Amino acid sequence: MIKKVLWVIFVLGLIYILLPGPSKIKDFAPIPDSTKSNLDGDTWQNPNIVAYFSDFKRQDITQFYRMQLEDKYFFGKFIPPIRLNHPPETAYVYIRDQQESTFLEEYIYPFRESLYVNGYEPAVENKMFKKPSNFVGDHVWYEELPYNSKATLRFYPSNPVSKSFTSGLFGQYFQI
Repeated sequence: MIKKVLWVIFVLGLIYILLPGPSKIKDFAPIPDSTKSNLDGDTWQNPNIVAYFSDFKRQDITQFYRMQLEDKYFFGKFIPPIRLNHPPETAYVYIRDQQESTFLEEYIYPFRESLYVNGYEPAVENKMFKKPSNFVGDHVWYEELPYNSKATLRFYPSNPVSKSFTSGLFGQYFQI
Protein backbone atom coordinates (compact mmCIF):
# COMPACT_ATOMS: atom_id res chain seq x y z
CA MET A 1 0.00 0.00 0.00
CA ILE A 2 2.82 2.44 0.86
CA LYS A 3 4.52 1.70 -2.47
CA LYS A 4 1.33 2.58 -4.34
CA VAL A 5 0.98 5.88 -2.50
CA LEU A 6 4.63 6.71 -3.16
CA TRP A 7 4.19 5.76 -6.82
CA VAL A 8 1.21 8.14 -7.12
CA ILE A 9 3.21 10.91 -5.42
CA PHE A 10 6.11 10.25 -7.78
CA VAL A 11 3.90 10.39 -10.89
CA LEU A 12 2.18 13.59 -9.72
CA GLY A 13 5.58 15.12 -8.95
CA LEU A 14 6.88 14.12 -12.38
CA ILE A 15 3.86 15.70 -14.06
CA TYR A 16 4.35 18.85 -11.96
CA ILE A 17 8.02 19.09 -12.93
CA LEU A 18 7.62 18.33 -16.63
CA LEU A 19 4.56 20.46 -17.42
CA PRO A 20 5.53 23.35 -19.68
CA GLY A 21 5.72 26.85 -18.33
CA PRO A 22 7.16 30.21 -19.37
CA SER A 23 10.56 30.05 -21.00
CA LYS A 24 11.55 33.71 -21.33
CA ILE A 25 10.74 37.12 -19.88
CA LYS A 26 8.70 38.02 -22.97
CA ASP A 27 6.10 35.49 -21.79
CA PHE A 28 5.05 38.00 -19.11
CA ALA A 29 2.86 40.98 -19.99
CA PRO A 30 3.94 44.53 -19.23
CA ILE A 31 2.35 46.47 -16.41
CA PRO A 32 -0.80 48.19 -17.74
CA ASP A 33 -0.24 51.80 -18.80
CA SER A 34 3.51 51.52 -18.33
CA THR A 35 6.50 52.52 -20.42
CA LYS A 36 9.15 49.93 -21.24
CA SER A 37 12.67 50.99 -20.31
CA ASN A 38 15.39 51.17 -22.94
CA LEU A 39 18.09 52.19 -20.45
CA ASP A 40 21.41 50.35 -20.40
CA GLY A 41 21.12 47.19 -18.34
CA ASP A 42 17.35 46.91 -18.81
CA THR A 43 17.53 45.34 -22.27
CA TRP A 44 19.82 42.93 -24.12
CA GLN A 45 22.81 43.43 -21.78
CA ASN A 46 21.29 41.05 -19.22
CA PRO A 47 19.40 37.90 -20.23
CA ASN A 48 15.73 37.56 -19.31
CA ILE A 49 15.39 41.06 -17.85
CA VAL A 50 12.90 43.83 -18.56
CA ALA A 51 11.96 47.07 -16.78
CA TYR A 52 8.86 49.25 -16.81
CA PHE A 53 8.14 52.75 -15.56
CA SER A 54 4.63 53.11 -14.14
CA ASP A 55 2.44 54.84 -11.59
CA PHE A 56 1.70 51.55 -9.80
CA LYS A 57 2.78 50.97 -6.20
CA ARG A 58 4.53 47.91 -4.77
CA GLN A 59 1.36 46.02 -3.88
CA ASP A 60 -0.13 46.44 -7.36
CA ILE A 61 3.09 45.51 -9.16
CA THR A 62 3.79 42.39 -7.11
CA GLN A 63 0.15 41.25 -7.24
CA PHE A 64 0.10 41.72 -11.03
CA TYR A 65 3.18 39.55 -11.58
CA ARG A 66 2.18 36.92 -9.02
CA MET A 67 -1.08 36.49 -10.95
CA GLN A 68 0.86 36.42 -14.23
CA LEU A 69 3.02 33.56 -12.95
CA GLU A 70 0.01 31.64 -11.64
CA ASP A 71 -1.72 31.95 -15.03
CA LYS A 72 1.27 30.46 -16.85
CA TYR A 73 0.78 27.05 -15.21
CA PHE A 74 -2.14 24.64 -15.19
CA PHE A 75 -1.59 23.95 -11.50
CA GLY A 76 -1.34 27.70 -10.77
CA LYS A 77 -5.10 27.79 -10.34
CA PHE A 78 -4.79 25.42 -7.37
CA ILE A 79 -1.32 26.10 -5.99
CA PRO A 80 -0.08 29.68 -5.52
CA PRO A 81 3.63 30.38 -6.00
CA ILE A 82 5.83 30.76 -2.96
CA ARG A 83 6.60 34.40 -2.23
CA LEU A 84 10.05 35.23 -0.89
CA ASN A 85 10.74 38.76 0.26
CA HIS A 86 14.43 39.61 -0.18
CA PRO A 87 16.23 42.65 1.24
CA PRO A 88 16.50 45.35 -1.46
CA GLU A 89 20.27 45.48 -0.92
CA THR A 90 20.56 42.05 -2.59
CA ALA A 91 19.06 43.26 -5.89
CA TYR A 92 22.57 43.44 -7.36
CA VAL A 93 22.84 39.66 -6.90
CA TYR A 94 19.49 38.60 -8.36
CA ILE A 95 18.68 41.35 -10.85
CA ARG A 96 21.83 43.13 -12.01
CA ASP A 97 24.78 45.13 -10.77
CA GLN A 98 24.02 48.71 -9.64
CA GLN A 99 20.27 48.11 -9.41
CA GLU A 100 18.21 50.71 -7.53
CA SER A 101 15.75 49.02 -5.23
CA THR A 102 13.24 49.65 -2.48
CA PHE A 103 11.74 46.14 -2.64
CA LEU A 104 12.67 42.75 -4.09
CA GLU A 105 10.31 39.80 -4.19
CA GLU A 106 10.74 36.36 -5.70
CA TYR A 107 7.91 34.15 -6.89
CA ILE A 108 8.80 30.51 -7.26
CA TYR A 109 7.33 27.10 -7.75
CA PRO A 110 9.77 24.64 -6.16
CA PHE A 111 11.91 22.78 -8.73
CA ARG A 112 10.57 25.19 -11.37
CA GLU A 113 11.30 28.69 -12.62
CA SER A 114 11.82 31.84 -10.53
CA LEU A 115 10.50 35.32 -11.23
CA TYR A 116 12.13 38.22 -9.40
CA VAL A 117 10.20 41.48 -9.13
CA ASN A 118 12.37 44.41 -8.13
CA GLY A 119 10.88 47.83 -7.57
CA TYR A 120 12.19 51.28 -7.01
CA GLU A 121 9.90 53.90 -5.51
CA PRO A 122 11.67 57.21 -4.81
CA ALA A 123 8.89 58.36 -2.46
CA VAL A 124 9.46 55.29 -0.27
CA GLU A 125 13.22 55.81 -0.38
CA ASN A 126 12.80 59.44 0.71
CA LYS A 127 10.74 58.34 3.72
CA MET A 128 13.34 55.70 4.60
CA PHE A 129 16.13 58.28 4.63
CA LYS A 130 13.95 61.07 6.12
CA LYS A 131 14.56 63.62 3.42
CA PRO A 132 12.92 67.04 3.90
CA SER A 133 9.24 67.31 2.93
CA ASN A 134 10.07 69.96 0.32
CA PHE A 135 12.38 67.51 -1.49
CA VAL A 136 11.16 67.19 -5.09
CA GLY A 137 12.62 63.79 -5.94
CA ASP A 138 9.49 61.69 -5.37
CA HIS A 139 9.32 60.50 -8.98
CA VAL A 140 11.39 58.53 -11.44
CA TRP A 141 11.88 60.56 -14.59
CA TYR A 142 12.08 58.78 -17.94
CA GLU A 143 11.79 60.45 -21.35
CA GLU A 144 10.82 63.71 -19.60
CA LEU A 145 7.81 62.13 -17.84
CA PRO A 146 7.44 61.50 -14.09
CA TYR A 147 6.54 58.01 -12.82
CA ASN A 148 5.89 56.75 -9.28
CA SER A 149 7.97 53.60 -9.72
CA LYS A 150 10.25 51.51 -11.84
CA ALA A 151 9.75 47.75 -11.82
CA THR A 152 12.52 45.47 -13.06
CA LEU A 153 11.78 41.80 -13.70
CA ARG A 154 14.30 39.01 -14.00
CA PHE A 155 13.22 35.54 -14.99
CA TYR A 156 15.30 32.46 -14.29
CA PRO A 157 14.00 29.55 -16.38
CA SER A 158 14.67 26.05 -15.19
CA ASN A 159 16.63 23.57 -17.24
CA PRO A 160 14.51 20.59 -18.46
CA VAL A 161 17.50 18.25 -18.03
CA SER A 162 17.96 19.25 -14.40
CA LYS A 163 14.22 18.89 -13.78
CA SER A 164 14.32 15.34 -15.19
CA PHE A 165 17.41 14.55 -13.12
CA THR A 166 15.66 15.83 -9.99
CA SER A 167 12.63 13.65 -10.68
CA GLY A 168 14.96 10.67 -11.22
CA LEU A 169 16.60 11.30 -7.84
CA PHE A 170 13.17 11.56 -6.27
CA GLY A 171 12.23 8.13 -7.66
CA GLN A 172 15.51 6.57 -6.51
CA TYR A 173 15.14 8.07 -3.06
CA PHE A 174 11.83 6.30 -2.54
CA GLN A 175 13.07 3.17 -4.39
CA ILE A 176 10.09 3.04 -6.68
